Amino acid sequence: MNSSMEQKQAPSEYQANLEMLMQTPVFSRLSLEPLKLLAYFCKREVFKAGEIIFRQEEPDANAYIIIEGKARLVRESTEEETVGEFGENDLIGGMTLFYEMKRLFTLKAETKVSCLMLSRDRFQKTLEQFPEIAHKMFEAIVRNVYEWESRFVSEHGLKCAQCRGMLGVSLL
Repeated sequence: MNSSMEQKQAPSEYQANLEMLMQTPVFSRLSLEPLKLLAYFCKREVFKAGEIIFRQEEPDANAYIIIEGKARLVRESTEEETVGEFGENDLIGGMTLFYEMKRLFTLKAETKVSCLMLSRDRFQKTLEQFPEIAHKMFEAIVRNVYEWESRFVSEHGLKCAQCRGMLGVSLL
């Protein structure tokens, strides 16, 4: 089989982007038309092991979905403290699509990481054309925050006096 025939049979990057978005909880409840536009707007980026994906205290207008690989979220101070780990199908930075902010943490590739990236500008263009998606996405983000805080309270919140004073983000 020649390579041109193989290319026709292989799924397109656009189709793969669309499928990835459909599997990501924040995007999964959106109708097909805005998802198609978002899939078109997404770009792919590959990071080598050890490479910085985004850096703490720097603005970054992208949301990332990890296609493959593992990344580590760290808080940089006098020492580098691991805050969390991310892998395939994880969305990082979804709130930046709605609001410009500096990153609170640094995200480093632990292995080779392939990401699907969506910029705030491209997302906002989609939002202008399909304003109804804002409600569904906001609902999904709020659900994620609530679930995170529920897990945190059940695992740590009542054991740590300092932590208790920081809880309540789901009450905002």
